[in-house]
Amino acid sequence: MSTISVHGTASPSLKAARGDAARERRGTFLLLGPALVFLTLLSIWPFAYLIYASFTSYQLAIPIPIEWVGIDNFTKTLSNPRFWSSLSITLVFALIAVPLQIAIGLALALLLNGVVRGREIYASLFLIPMMVAPIIVGFSWNLFLNPIYGPLNSFLKSFGFDPPAWAQSSSWALPTLVLVDTWQWTPFVMVVLLAGLNSIPRRVYEAARVDGSNAWQTFAHIVLPMLFPYITVALVLRFIDSFRVFDIIYILTRGGPGTVTQNLAYYTYDMGFGRFEFGTAGALSIVQLVLLTAGTMTILGFAKRRDKAPAPAKPLRPTVIGQSQSAPQGRVK
Repeated sequence: MSTISVHGTASPSLKAARGDAARERRGTFLLLGPALVFLTLLSIWPFAYLIYASFTSYQLAIPIPIEWVGIDNFTKTLSNPRFWSSLSITLVFALIAVPLQIAIGLALALLLNGVVRGREIYASLFLIPMMVAPIIVGFSWNLFLNPIYGPLNSFLKSFGFDPPAWAQSSSWALPTLVLVDTWQWTPFVMVVLLAGLNSIPRRVYEAARVDGSNAWQTFAHIVLPMLFPYITVALVLRFIDSFRVFDIIYILTRGGPGTVTQNLAYYTYDMGFGRFEFGTAGALSIVQLVLLTAGTMTILGFAKRRDKAPAPAKPLRPTVIGQSQSAPQGRVK
């Protein structure tokens, strides 16, 4: 049935459909409008102002006019040895903490995946560190690792050991931060990988068992490749968070001793709220964003190339002309 009348005007049914679509669009805008305004005020506008401040001489404590300095803040940042020291500390922290969390999280996920009864209870217990606020985690570990009255050092001294000062030691401060971050965020990796293990159908394991694969072969050649997308998600999220670690550093070490635990996040905080050089802090934030974007794209690009890699072709058995490729039949006597 045609929706256009002989006079070239739209039929009533088409007009009604257009009216319903217009009302639906207005309803969508009314529902999303407050969220968009909230997002604009709390995310987009501060980020735009941060970009503007990174090109100015904005200083909070000194009442001087704000001047446009161009890329001077960026050149000053990149030529500062303190920036490169903070970047190296950030990379060392990420390259140690993130793989460690992936490995332990995978082990815990495999352990819980094999549990039949009480899996939810055990998983909830493992999730407790992740549910605690980072500042509470920092204060708790600060008390636990205190070199004078901390229970860990008291326990080690009772066995005749001479424990270090942990967070106050230049040799142990960074490993201590890795330990605390791993303790808190390994459960997140465990949850992601456990979801991946639960998505693998049982028939996959049954087919591997029928083919004669042992537990290690099944894990290495079947389970691990199927878990790779979930590992990529956990790796990207933890890599991003490793650049943003601030709470436990502020509570445990304050970037010290000296600057041995001063990562990019703490260095940016010190420039903005310690020295009140908001322009330089803005430039540091933009540089950190660029580094995070490049690192994330590198990880995702590697994962994409791996997914597109062709599977190795199975070698064909040489055949004789006139003989099929099937298994040779035994002679009939």
